[in-house]
Formats: sequence, C-alpha cells, structure tokens
Amino acid sequence: MDIMDLRRIRYFIVLSEELHFGRAAQRLNIAQPPLSQQIRVLEDELGARLFERTNRRVELTAAGKALLPEARTLLAQAERTGEVARRAQRGELGELRVGFTGSSAFSSVIPKLIFEFRRRLPEVHLRLEELTTQQQLTAMLERRMEVAFVRDTARPDLPPTLQVIRLFEDALVAVLPARHPLALQGGALAVGALKDEGFVMYPRESGTGVYDQIVALCQQAGFTPQLAQEARESPTIIGLVAAGLGVALVPTSLRSIKVDGVAYRPLRGKGARSAMWMVLRAGELSPQEALFVTLAKEIGAGASEET
Repeated sequence: MDIMDLRRIRYFIVLSEELHFGRAAQRLNIAQPPLSQQIRVLEDELGARLFERTNRRVELTAAGKALLPEARTLLAQAERTGEVARRAQRGELGELRVGFTGSSAFSSVIPKLIFEFRRRLPEVHLRLEELTTQQQLTAMLERRMEVAFVRDTARPDLPPTLQVIRLFEDALVAVLPARHPLALQGGALAVGALKDEGFVMYPRESGTGVYDQIVALCQQAGFTPQLAQEARESPTIIGLVAAGLGVALVPTSLRSIKVDGVAYRPLRGKGARSAMWMVLRAGELSPQEALFVTLAKEIGAGASEET
C-alpha cells in the first residue's frame, strides 16, 4: 500500500476505536469532512461497507469487525518496517566485517574497541576474521571487508581505493629463553647483542611490517638476522623461543602471553617501535564504519598515552 492507503487504514482504526467521527477527527488532528471522505474511499477500494452510520451512532459492520485486527497488524508492520529502515540509515543495524592480525588481538586497543562498538550498536553483526596483513589487504581491495588492522613502522603504501589511519604505536621487546645470559641482565637490551643468535620470525610473505622492521633494526646494528625458524602465529613464536629454538622481537603488547621459559627484555633505540594502522575503503564511510573509526581513534589515543 502507498502512503495514502496506510493513512486510510489508520483513519479506519481510530474511527473503529472512537465510533464517533468528531472525536476520531480530533484525535487524528484533521477536520471531520476529510475523515468521512477517506473512509468512503477506503470502503470503495475494498468493496465493502465498514461502518453503519446514523445521526445518533456509528457502528462497525461485520466486514469492519473482520478488517480491524488485520488493519492493526498491517499498520504495526508498516511502522516496524519504517523503523528498521530508519535504524539502518543511522547505522544501528547491519554488518561490519573486520580483519585483524594475530598480534593485534593482544593489544589493549582491539578488544576494547570491539567491546565498546558492540555495546553501542548491539544489533550490528560484527564479523571478525583473523588474517595475515596481505590477506587483509586483498580482502579490502576485493570489497570483502570494511576494516583491517595492520602493523608497520611507516604509513603503509596502499592503492588510492584505500585509506589508512594511524592508531597507536608501541615498542618492540626481545623474547629470550628464560635461562639465556642476556635474559638475566638488567636494563634495556641493544639489538646488536643478538647478532650471534638465531631468530624465530614471521614469514616474509605474511606481509607483516614487523618482519621488515626486525631486519632493518638488525642491519642498523651491523648484522643480518640468522633465521632459525618461521612461524605465522605470535603465540607459536613465543613458544618456540621457550623451546630454545632462538630469540624473537615482538610488539610489547605480546608480553601478555604468559609462557613458561621465556623472558621479555626492552630494547634500546627509538627505532624499536611499531605502529598499528587501521585500513578503510576510501570515500564516504557508512554510519557503522564512522562510529568504528571514532571509537578506534579515542581508544588508540589512550593507548599511545600509556606507552
């Protein structure tokens, strides 16, 4: 039904409840003649008399009594449909697809962001998927995802169809076997002290910026890291260090991974820091994306202040 049809249905329901044209017109905030005219139009459309009218009273006919519950259901459904559309326009419904790397889940920002977004918009389905950096960027370019989180020392070089926002940065720390001589020393550790160690690292093809940063830091210290073992997941890297396969450099947020047999040591130097970037599609953001960005900036700013 069009807007006029639904208006007539509402007029019919109010008149059915009042059984008086004057009171119904007053309740509808219209004059009585237009109300009478619209009821007659509705009766003509349906091919049935809905009211018995006399000078003294107005009563529902059998057809009117049969129509009343259906009319109420129809009007309620129309109102629900309109509210769904309005809520979707405000971003209160729908879906937001978000990718993240394994290491980003251990930062304080991502869990807080997801919690707050779900609290604000509980009826928006937040579809989360753990992927490598390269897999996330591919999904973004293929429009299979709205938001991605990647880690890199500098602003990622992305196609013009994507935009990026820096959220926060944190330091890198060395992960050492607990009985390693360097683990027993106090104070910050120079990267050069690791020149004779084997490294447990992310695979280069995973696309994570941490790999390139580790290589750059080691080369600045005068050596190329010796690859002892590759692992794609951060907890696996730390577990392999505990097993004595080598040492690792990871974002400080991963210190929350409690593994027996490892020690975390801070690194010297301003370059031993890593930034978290949020990737979005370029152009106008949906209401869900806009709220996600606002919350991410607020929470990310707090995280930067803490580090």
